[in-house]
Amino acid sequence: MLSPDPAGGYSVSVPAVPGAISEGDSRDEAIANVRQAIAGVLALMDQQGREPAPETPESVASEVEKVLGFRAEEGWDLVVETAVIHLTPVAVG
Repeated sequence: MLSPDPAGGYSVSVPAVPGAISEGDSRDEAIANVRQAIAGVLALMDQQGREPAPETPESVASEVEKVLGFRAEEGWDLVVETAVIHLTPVAVG
């Protein structure tokens, strides 16, 4: 989920891959950065024998609720964007 920062740039979180968060000065940079974060978290999970959680409407709704709650507390516009991010398979090891 992409969340614009009033000072500029975006923060990004991925409900199905907890810990895969990033940011960037532009939407494209934020998405590129979070792709790297996702790959890193998935590689670590693979090493630990763990599977990522399935992304469900409920997990996305929960993340939206959390981010909007934070934005409301900060007095920011209640705006978030969702995007489908496809990863190119990365060799691990």
